[in-house]
Formats: sequence, structure tokens, C-alpha cells
Amino acid sequence: MRWRGRRGDEATTMNDTATNPYDAVAYPGHSFSQTHPAKLSTIAHFHGMEAARPSAMRVLELGCGRGGNLIPMAAQYPDSRFVGIDLSGSAIAHARIAADEIGLGNLIFNHRDIMDVTAELGQFDYILVHGVYSWVPDVVREKIIALFGELLAPQGLAYVSYNALPGCRLRDLSRDVMLYATRDISDPVERVRVARASLKAFAEASDASSFHGAALRQRLEQLTDLPDNVLYHDDLNPGARPFALHEVLGQAERHGLQFLAEASFPNMYGAAKGPAQAMLAEIPIEDAAHREQSLDLLIGRAFRETLLCRSEVSLRRGIKPGALKPYHIAAHAELVKEKDGEEQKPGVDRFEFDQGVRLSVDLHLCKSALRQLSAAWPASIAFDELVARAVADVGEELGPDVASQIERLDEALIAIFKAGLLDITLEAPPLTTVVAERPRASEVARWQATTTREVTDLRHRMVALDGVIVRKFVCLLDGSRTPEMLLADLNAFLDEAHGSGADVGNLPRCATAEEVAMHLKDVARLGLLHA
Repeated sequence: MRWRGRRGDEATTMNDTATNPYDAVAYPGHSFSQTHPAKLSTIAHFHGMEAARPSAMRVLELGCGRGGNLIPMAAQYPDSRFVGIDLSGSAIAHARIAADEIGLGNLIFNHRDIMDVTAELGQFDYILVHGVYSWVPDVVREKIIALFGELLAPQGLAYVSYNALPGCRLRDLSRDVMLYATRDISDPVERVRVARASLKAFAEASDASSFHGAALRQRLEQLTDLPDNVLYHDDLNPGARPFALHEVLGQAERHGLQFLAEASFPNMYGAAKGPAQAMLAEIPIEDAAHREQSLDLLIGRAFRETLLCRSEVSLRRGIKPGALKPYHIAAHAELVKEKDGEEQKPGVDRFEFDQGVRLSVDLHLCKSALRQLSAAWPASIAFDELVARAVADVGEELGPDVASQIERLDEALIAIFKAGLLDITLEAPPLTTVVAERPRASEVARWQATTTREVTDLRHRMVALDGVIVRKFVCLLDGSRTPEMLLADLNAFLDEAHGSGADVGNLPRCATAEEVAMHLKDVARLGLLHA
């Protein structure tokens, strides 16, 4: 039996794993928050669709790798069904072991070629294809979009990511250098080493004042923190290619699909400024595909995460007053404390969001709402509850016309949402920042913490645990222990470590009750505690 490579055009026998690049070099597998059905169903609802709620859905992931994306979803929604497909036998083997160890009975992993997938799998509410489309042959790309047309439920949603034009033309300048330098090298480790060295040599020797030299230097800097296995699969695959949005949508239309939105929704004009925004504003809001393609040409977007639905679905475009009312709101924002000597305008608060954006706010209700969201993070607050909290907090300062002030708050929150600084979901993530008597962390995070410092939080993001003690602490949070019991078990772990004769590094001799309380607070702020 033969199959085509996930991100290449190699044809190999199913049992010849040594020549399968994804068996030879494992691709990093983890969660991708932008693919989570809670986010996708919210975007669909915003556009007038009746997408399946995450609590009762069917999800298919093509190119699921080791299951790092599907496994946390399956643990979060035990009444939903999940299917993962990948052509890497070793990746599927790891995924199955992980699902079995966590005890997930609602998740199936299949070692299978995308080309062999048929309608016998049934219909799915969500189909996810992340990091595959740009790295496979044309025939496989066509098959992926055809499967969307075959397998999507009537109100289903498909997610597909890909390298985008025109932005990737700059990236391809550096790929030309690396692919030429490694053209006769097959060993993955040597291939990566030579690729990095050649790009460095050519970038430094090129004319820094030229467009070409500047592009090579920029990409060289970007590759500094890129893991070798990502570079190997993403940049050193000679068959990889980027696509313009209109190319992907043209293919989708042939299979009865239409453009819904980007997973980065609302993405209102992205990085476009001044005249570019004016140009985009002239495009009718109903012509979303034309508007998005024009945006790419204006800002040089290099990566897309496109959402598709069936052509017959009637969509609602635009963001109107009251649009946020059905949703739970979250914002990773902190009130900025002014430094000594800095001028602060009376009545103005400044908030810094995790994207690095700073926002000055003078509206009383909005200042209060952002403080509420900051205190609640990473949890969400229902819109009506957020408004009620803000009104109660501001009190008499609102004056007699409360309704008018609430309208202004709605306008302010929508403006912040359009800037991409608010996260909205139909259903609140199942997490809490309130520490229970017997706190329980996500079972997936507890399992991951036994072997790695990076774990999946309950917002489906990857977060890092700082050190061995915190990892052990998370493993202990199974809902059976009080803080006193956690302290005893943590100290038992430290005693055993110090008595083992092994090098324990900077591990302390014992923990204190204050440190347990601090760890619980930190774990809650990381979004790991179940509500």
C-alpha cells in the first residue's frame, strides 16, 4: 500500500517508516487555541450560523500528529466524538498511548492516508486541517477541500491553515538559499545544520541596504528561536508552497463551500492603517472574501487560518450595537501603574494587553469593566454580568442617565473587540481562578506535567510550568487533596528526591504552606484549575 507524504510528495510503502519524514523527525505536537471548537462555534454564531455546541459535536482532524490538539478537546467534552488521522505510524502510536493513559473513550486515532479517507467516516461538525495544506502535493490539497464538501454537516465548519501570498514571497527568498545548500543532503540533522549555516553566511554577505539582503537578515533572525524539527518540515520541504486566499476559495467554491471568516476574527483590517483602511472601507461588507484578499495585498500577510462553511448557509456580516451581548468576555489586560515622574491625565486609566497594546480609557464604566476582566483572567464573564458589575462598581458617578452610559460602554467594548483585544465565547471555558477546598487541575495537564514543562490549559493554549516542583504540584491536583495534604505530599516528594542520591540541583529541602498557597494561585492564573 502506498501513500503521499503529509508535507511532501514522497511516495513510500506503509511499512517503510524510515523514509517517512514525519516518522524520521517528529513534528512538535501541541494544542492550537485558534482551532478549538468553542472558538469556531462562536465565530459561526456571530455570523448567523447554528453550529454544533462543543458539548455535543463530531470533530475530525486531518494530520493530527501525536494528538496534542485533539486530546485536550476530547478530555474537555466527554459526550462529543473525535477522530484523528495521520500518515505517520509513530505519531499515531504515540497518540493512542496518550489517549489510553488519560482514559479517553471518545477519541479514535487512525493511521491513514488522507487520499484514502472516504464518506464512510460520516459527517462532522468541525473538520480541522492545521499545518498540512501548504506542505502536500496538489492532489492531496484537492482531496482535503473535497473532503470538506463531502463530510461537513449542513451547519458544519472547516478550518484550514496555509502559508499565504504575498507575504510568503519574502520567506521564500531564504528558502531558496537553504534548499540549494541542502540539495544533496538527506540526513535530517545535517540538513538542518547546513541550512542554518548557509542562510547565515548568505545573509551576512548580502547587501544590507538592498531589499533582498534585508529580507534574508530578517528571516535569519526569525529562525533563531525556531525548533530544528519545525525548520526541517516547514522550510526544507521543497514541495511546500504558499497560496493566495482567492486560490483557496476558488477551490472551495467548486465543492459547494464559501468563506466564513478567519480564525483570527474579528481581524478588522489587521495592520492596515490610514489610506489602506480607507480603501478597505470602500469594499461592501458583504464581499468579505474581496475585502480579505485586498487586506493581504496591503499588509503582505504570510499565513492564513481560513474558515469555510457550506455555500447554502446564509451568513450575517458586520458588527452592530449589542453584538457582544450573547457572549462571555475575557481579556488578558492589566492596569498600568504610572512610574514616578510620568504625567497621568486625570480620570484616565491605561491598560496593557498581552499583545503589547496599551489603551487609555476615560469612560467610568469601561474602566471598571476592564478591571473586572483583568481580575477574572483567564476566566470569562458573561456580557450582562460584566455590565452589571461595572454599574454597581461605578455607582453614583454614573449620574441619572444609566442607560446612555451602558450604550457608551457597549460601543467601547465593541471598539476594543474590533481591535482584537477581547476574547468572546458562547460558552465560558470550564476553568476557575477560585481555589476550591480540594482543587483539581485538568487531567491532560496533570498527565503532560509528568514528562514536560509545557502543558495545555483550559483555554486550549500551551503554558509553561516553572520547574520540577511546580510540575509535581500540578500532578498532585487531582481533586482529592486539601492544601494541607498537598503540602505533606510535596514534602514527601522532596524528601524522596534528596534521599535518592541523585543530583537534585536547586530543589529545596522542604516546602511551606505559604508556598503551596502561592503555587495554587499561580496554577489558577495559568488556567489549569477546573471550575
